[in-house]
Amino acid sequence: MQNFLQQIWLKLSEPRSLRFLVVGILGALTNILLLAALVDCLHWETTFLRSLANIIATEICLVASFFAYRQIVWQIEEFDWRLVLQTELPTYHLSIALVIAIRSLLLFPFMDWLGIDPVVNSGIGIGIGAILTYTLSEKFIFTARIPLS
Repeated sequence: MQNFLQQIWLKLSEPRSLRFLVVGILGALTNILLLAALVDCLHWETTFLRSLANIIATEICLVASFFAYRQIVWQIEEFDWRLVLQTELPTYHLSIALVIAIRSLLLFPFMDWLGIDPVVNSGIGIGIGAILTYTLSEKFIFTARIPLS
């Protein structure tokens, strides 16, 4: 177990992992602020409008995070709009949806069944979700490619 924790610590201390954490934290804060702005400034006071504000804020932050991850975290220099719009961005959205489904439909209910406090449960889920997002991004989205012809 100690070896496993040491490996996680070494991975977290890598520059790319640190950049990933910073971009992720900034994205989460931006999402919260944008949601609050939509609800408060536009006076969206019904459940439907607050849900719509959540969807809008989340989507804006997902797209912004995608480009930040691409440029700041994985530092991909070449930029082909066709590749980004047809492959990378849809794959990124799919990976995020998969992580949310795993967290919401598997992890949270299981840890709730174990009696873990909902706040702690959510924190653990966010951590596991971040690890899954990083892994999926590294393996399937922001990889070295042969240029499109």
